Amino acid sequence: MRYIALWIIGLIVVGVVSYWLIGRLSKKDADTPVESSSPAGLQSAPTAPADPPAPQTETQTIMKSSSADSPANAQFPQNETQTTAKPTPSRKEKPPKIESFFSLQKISAKSGLPCEVVRHTYYMLCYVEAHEQPAWTAYVLDGQKLKAGNLRRTQDFREDPKVSTRSATLADYRRSGYDRGHLVPAGDFKWDSAAMSETFYLSNMSPQLHEFNAGIWEAVERTARGWAKQKGRLVVYTGPLLRPNLKKIGNNVSVPDTFYKVIYAFVGGEVQAVGFLVPHRPFPENAVSRFMVPVDSVEKVTGIDFFPELPDDVEEKAERQWDRSSWPVRFTKR
Repeated sequence: MRYIALWIIGLIVVGVVSYWLIGRLSKKDADTPVESSSPAGLQSAPTAPADPPAPQTETQTIMKSSSADSPANAQFPQNETQTTAKPTPSRKEKPPKIESFFSLQKISAKSGLPCEVVRHTYYMLCYVEAHEQPAWTAYVLDGQKLKAGNLRRTQDFREDPKVSTRSATLADYRRSGYDRGHLVPAGDFKWDSAAMSETFYLSNMSPQLHEFNAGIWEAVERTARGWAKQKGRLVVYTGPLLRPNLKKIGNNVSVPDTFYKVIYAFVGGEVQAVGFLVPHRPFPENAVSRFMVPVDSVEKVTGIDFFPELPDDVEEKAERQWDRSSWPVRFTKR
């Protein structure tokens, strides 16, 4: 009986102690602050602010994405330059107008022979010392000025002071049996006395048989002047065909066996071109059309690239062939 009473008393003590412990634990939990997952419910000491991002450099690029989280609203990242905006590409420059090339300041030629480029007021040439004459001459033939010109020839043949190695002299032609044949014709500059006088520099001459000079060659020059009056402005190249073993007169002045002329016009929005290859011997003046050829043919035998300033496609088309209807030949007497 005594053991039963002790067992009951033990149960009572255990119950009281357990109740007391449960009470103490419940009170401790009530006094302890509850941590919240929400930033607004934080009760702990404030943390130090995050370090600011390092400054971006000019070349740095950052990725921007859409603020929406759902795939339906997602956007591709976009590049953003951190500092100055990307420069806007400049507009492609328009190519110059073709007619702007038809001026003395724009034209030139490329010769396979070493030669010195000499510029005068109204024409230019490339002088070959080994032959004492130019490989090519070039000028602009103005049809409107031709119509107004009526000056007489000045006949003031003289050495060219601009040729560094000295040009041919009057003595080179004296009693040679050859004319001092103009390459840039005096007759193309009857509208200006200074311009005409410049054509009488001996750097602008080649030895020519008188029958050739006053015959078929002068007829080719008249034909070119007629085209200029019809078409407006022409770019004209003229010269001798210079090659080894030519006959010489005077002090090393070569006597060419062929002469050429190359002419360009700009008509109706397109470039037209025609060439002449004329053997150095007498022909009837009405035989001009017999010697007309594509410019390509002249370039092949001379080794000269004429009018290289033209766009390649324009140049190739004009020089490949010539249209007889664009270059009509009418025989006219002097």
